[in-house]
Amino acid sequence: MKFTEQVVQHAAKTGNSVIVGRGSQQFLKNCQDTLRVFLYARREDKVRRLLARGKSEKEAELLVDTVDRERVDFIQKYFHVEWPDRPIYHTMINTAIGDEGVVHMILDLMKTLEASVPAKALAQ
Repeated sequence: MKFTEQVVQHAAKTGNSVIVGRGSQQFLKNCQDTLRVFLYARREDKVRRLLARGKSEKEAELLVDTVDRERVDFIQKYFHVEWPDRPIYHTMINTAIGDEGVVHMILDLMKTLEASVPAKALAQ
């Protein structure tokens, strides 16, 4: 786990990065220049996306249930917090609005936060 933290911290320090999973939100929760976004969807929407990618209904349902359970277990085991740990996120976005809508919301939030964060904090 220490190696994972080192990789995440290094990626965060090298500049603009998108870091997904493996507890990155926990490793970076105190970084003022880090935008933490939690993307979520209803179970049915997750299954539908997997069906569109060629999974059978049974495979899709099993995958959705397994991945979510593994995420809960991982965060609880290594960080001793609930998943998602809502207070550390700047926003939570329901992906039912579509990929383009999600991207626009994140980019707009980035602009808003960049305008409100002192330049010194962004230079860290």
